[in-house]
Order: sequence, then structure tokens, then C-alpha cells
Amino acid sequence: MKHKYEKVKEEIISWAVNEKYKPHEKIPTESELMELFKVSRHTIRRAISDLAAEKYLYRLQGSGIYVSDFKQNEIYLTNNKNVGVLTTYISNYIFPDIIRGIEDTLYDESYSLLLSSTKNNIMLESSNLKNLLAHKIDGLIVEPTKSAYQSPNMGYFNNLIEQDIPFIMINASYSQVKVPSLCVDDLKGAI
Repeated sequence: MKHKYEKVKEEIISWAVNEKYKPHEKIPTESELMELFKVSRHTIRRAISDLAAEKYLYRLQGSGIYVSDFKQNEIYLTNNKNVGVLTTYISNYIFPDIIRGIEDTLYDESYSLLLSSTKNNIMLESSNLKNLLAHKIDGLIVEPTKSAYQSPNMGYFNNLIEQDIPFIMINASYSQVKVPSLCVDDLKGAI
């Protein structure tokens, strides 16, 4: 059984393929799509986010959502904006809510989210960092893996710094890398 967002995606793809909306033509707003498909804003945003990642749609801030020239993909050669998020776990604790918040914020700014998980394994952190750098990311949010230890992945973090790719660490940080970090002090939070 298909999810609601998948049904929305299929319908919008058919609009583009059958040229109900031609390349670079504006489609209905999120609110109009919610009304049309009788679904939530989250469902519409998920469908549009996927379609943007698949290069069927693009968003112009303050203007709307448009059908891309997906046969040529011209718009994505110049306007592809990606932010990587690398966490230890995706489905545990508070991470689903954190990821959802990041995704909503990035979506509002016309960025795509590239999500990876290390499962708290240094080797997975290494391969995920390599993969994210290969995707030409514009920024990175990292939850360090085994942050109490010295990371063997400093070369990747130094590469980010050398390429002027902004990144931030959340929930912990590596002492060897001097970048902004956002950590919650559970002790102070309990007081």
C-alpha cells in the first residue's frame, strides 16, 4: 500500500510528464495542494521535497514551486543546494524530531537534505563523510561518533575547513576540530 505522499508525488509527476504544467511553470501552492489532495502540510512538503531531490520540481524563495525542465535538468546544474546531516542514529531518542526540524528549515530555504547515520561506528562515519563530500555539499551538521576518543576522520573535517564548507557539531564535539557546536547540558537543564 502506498503512502499518501507517494500518491501525491505520482500525480505531480504525471502533471509534469503530460505537460499539464510545462517546464518552469508554477504549480499550485502548498495550501492549494493540501486542499486538492485532502492531505496534511507535512504530506505535501514530503512529496515536494522528494520531487525536488528527484529534480522534477524546484522552489524559488518568495515566488513558489515550479516544474523543472527535468529532461534537461538545466536548473540543477547551477542551483543545486545540499546540506548533509550525519548523526549516530536516526530512529532513536529525539533524533526523528531533530531531523524533521532540520528538514523543514532546509526545505523552507530551498536546500536538499542528505541524511546519513554512523550507527556510532567510526568506519561508517568515515565512509559517510567521504560520500557527503562527493555530493558537493554546501554545509554539514555532524553528530560526532565516539566523541570521547580521538577521531581517525580528522582529514575529512580538515577538508571541509579547507574548502570553506561550513559545518557544526551537535550533541558532542571533537576536541581536535575547532568549529561551532551545539550541546545540551542535561545537568543544568534539570535544575
